[in-house]
Amino acid sequence: MVKLLAKLGRFKTVAIITFIAVLASIAVTSSVVVILNKFGFAIGYELAVIMAACVPLLVATPICWVLVSLIFRVYQVEESVSKPVSHDSLTGLLSRQAFFNSANKYVSLATREKTVFSVMIIDLDQFRLINDKYGHSAGDAVLKLFANVVNSVARRSDITGRLGGEEFAMILPSTTTGEAIEFSDRLHSAIDKAILKYNDSIIKYTASIGLTSFEPSTSVSIDELLARADLALYQAKQEGRGKTSTFNPAVRRIATG
Repeated sequence: MVKLLAKLGRFKTVAIITFIAVLASIAVTSSVVVILNKFGFAIGYELAVIMAACVPLLVATPICWVLVSLIFRVYQVEESVSKPVSHDSLTGLLSRQAFFNSANKYVSLATREKTVFSVMIIDLDQFRLINDKYGHSAGDAVLKLFANVVNSVARRSDITGRLGGEEFAMILPSTTTGEAIEFSDRLHSAIDKAILKYNDSIIKYTASIGLTSFEPSTSVSIDELLARADLALYQAKQEGRGKTSTFNPAVRRIATG
C-alpha cells in the first residue's frame, strides 16, 4: 500500500484522502439531516451539505498532509536502508546475496516446471591494469558503465548480479545455449561500442564470459551451475579474452585432474 501511495505522490495521495473524507462527511451529514427533519427539525439541507464539505477540506487536508509526509519519510528511510542490502551500491545491480536468493528461487521454479535456462559468469578482462593505470575511480567508472551496458541488452526477466570485484553473473530464463550465445554476442558488441571517456583518457575494455545451460532432464543447484560457468570462463580466458566459452565436461575433467 505504501509503495502504491509513493507512486501516486504526496499531492495526489492527500487529494484522494481529502476527497474521500468530503464524500463521507456529506453522506453522513445528509443522512443525519434527513432523520432530524423527520422528527420536526427544520435544518437547511443545502447549508448542511456545504458545511459538511468545508469542514473536511479545512481540517482533513492539513492533517493528511502531515501524516502522509511522515509516512513517505519513513518509507524513504526504509528504502535507503534495504536497497544497499539487495543492490550493489556502485553498479545498482543485485548484490551477491540478493543474486543468490533470486537465483535459488528461479532454479527451484525451473526445476519444477522443467524449463530450460542459461547461466553466465562475466569477468572484465585485466581490470587490475585499468585500476593501476588510471586509478580506482576510473575502475569504478568502468564498472558503472558495464552495468549500464548489461541493462541495455538484458531483458526484464534476466537476473543480473555483481558477485564481487569485476565479476558478474546472469541467469537468462527460458534461454537455450544457442540463444545465450547470441545474447553474449550482443553483449560483446555493446561493450565494444561503449567507450569510457575519463578525464583526458579513453578507456576501452573487454569481458570474458563463461556459459552453461540447465536442461529440464537434469537437477542441479545454482552453485553447480555457477561452477560450470566458472570453468567455461577459465576456458574463455585461455582462448584470448573478450570471448564466450560454453561449459565442456571434458575441460572439467582436465581441470579437476
